[in-house]
Amino acid sequence: MKTFITSDLHFGHARMMEFNPATRQYKDADHMNAMLVQEWNATVGPDDLTYILGDFAFLRADKATAIARMLNGKKILIEGNHDNKLLLDEKFRDCFEEIHKYHEINVDGIKVCMFHYPVHEWNQCGRGAVMLHGHVHGKPTGLEKWRSRDVGMDATGTVVVEITDMVRRACQGEIKSHGYKGDE
Repeated sequence: MKTFITSDLHFGHARMMEFNPATRQYKDADHMNAMLVQEWNATVGPDDLTYILGDFAFLRADKATAIARMLNGKKILIEGNHDNKLLLDEKFRDCFEEIHKYHEINVDGIKVCMFHYPVHEWNQCGRGAVMLHGHVHGKPTGLEKWRSRDVGMDATGTVVVEITDMVRRACQGEIKSHGYKGDE
């Protein structure tokens, strides 16, 4: 079993091609949806797990549910700003093993904090914890020098990335002190 991470897929969001022409070179939203599903299923196996750090789709719940069911593997959703209405639908919620607003896990002995939004401070940032986020579609946040990384497909160039690879990339950043002496 492999574990992957992604964010900001925005299935069905036609304007994504306008907002991100370098990473969203599709004919239209239907073509984008089909290609994202194809790439996902070519990478993620049926027994794999994927963390989705928000903004899964910009569609009606029934269409978002149909797409989620096409995707291989188990999925855990960290809620993004475009997921609120979708999460009112029980069938959409049932596509995910878990749903969180914020979530922490351990990857190879490293605390990993996951949130849709980039934040300036995260739990144990002064002790080497990593922050993985989405929301900014690859735009600089000022946090890149620290152990914080945008995992969205517009930042990584792929639909999903193995979480161990993303944590390894984040660990190349500096440990971020939160500035309180003796509290690290």
